[in-house]
Amino acid sequence: MTPSDPPPRHPAADPEADRRRIDELQAQLKKARGTVEKPRESSAVSHRQTAIAYRVLVDMIAGLLVGGFLGYWLDRWLGWAPFALIGGLIVGFAAGVNNAWRAIRAFSEDAAKGGDRFP
Repeated sequence: MTPSDPPPRHPAADPEADRRRIDELQAQLKKARGTVEKPRESSAVSHRQTAIAYRVLVDMIAGLLVGGFLGYWLDRWLGWAPFALIGGLIVGFAAGVNNAWRAIRAFSEDAAKGGDRFP
């Protein structure tokens, strides 16, 4: 090594020690991967429950947005501010709750029968 050469970034490594370390890590990975359980049927049920939960969420938000938009539009058209907006939000909330309740009821009936279909 000449004085102008930069020092090595890593000290000289032992290739055999590196190979042994890699083999140990591979053995640990195989051991860890071998103990992973395969998904069971219950995971399919949880996917269905998640789908229903998202549908309930979307129904509630959509009801509020549509009711709020219609109430705002009526306020602007008829000059009833803010009464139509408040009424529209209340009606939209009620519609969202109704749609969510119907989705949950259909899911519950389907789950009681043991069916596979989505409501």
